Amino acid sequence: MRSVVRATVREAVSVARCAVVYPQGMLDVSLRTGTPCGDENRDHPVVLIHGYGHNASAWMMLKAALRHNGFTSIHTMNYNPWFDDVPKISAKLSERVEMVRELTGTDKVHLVGHSLGGIVSRWYVQEDGGDGTVSTAITLASPHAGTLAAFAGPGRTARELRPGSWVMRRLNDLATPSDVRWVSFYGDSDALVQPTRSGRLEVPALNARNVLIPGMGHLGMLLSGDVVNQVIDELLNPPAAATSLPMFARWSKQARAGAPARAARQVAS
Repeated sequence: MRSVVRATVREAVSVARCAVVYPQGMLDVSLRTGTPCGDENRDHPVVLIHGYGHNASAWMMLKAALRHNGFTSIHTMNYNPWFDDVPKISAKLSERVEMVRELTGTDKVHLVGHSLGGIVSRWYVQEDGGDGTVSTAITLASPHAGTLAAFAGPGRTARELRPGSWVMRRLNDLATPSDVRWVSFYGDSDALVQPTRSGRLEVPALNARNVLIPGMGHLGMLLSGDVVNQVIDELLNPPAAATSLPMFARWSKQARAGAPARAARQVAS
């Protein structure tokens, strides 16, 4: 009972914090990149895709942490889920990625998507050619098998997030292997991803690694120092390509290499 109360209070605080900074992310900022530092991992562009009803302010904590850890090319994008559905948002993501690639001169980017942003990332990689332009795709609190909460949402995009929707069927039934490395962070106290197991990316072809964050809610995922640190660790210490090494072997290799932060995680098999 105490754990439920703690999770509820934590999520309520997260909602309040997100509401306070929300106005700061309403406008798209001009696309620009920093001066390369010479470290391949830190110079690799990172594109952040917010969730349903949110905006670029969702990433204030992660962006600050990325900069603090030396990342030189961090980018966001805004979209409106009431006017654009998953394929149309994906098309906008595709445009943003191409702009970032042209600006930085790099072939590939990393993607980090929260909630709907993770589903958009999947559509881009699986349906819009992103398998050739994305290195690592990380999803936070994304309903990979759909969510019952979407039945309460209006519009076409909400319908596409429901279990069994045409978008969910296409993403989960027609996926093919690629070199993109997938990591899915999910919480067991997420009221907006129901059932919470839907936060796991269990499509065999994608060979994703699923990381459970106990007691974590939907917006709390964005403001958790633990999650932020793990995301940065994933970007700074990428293992072998997903198609070249099975998930268990990848994890064993990392553990033997002495990554204490990873070894401490609860990784669902």
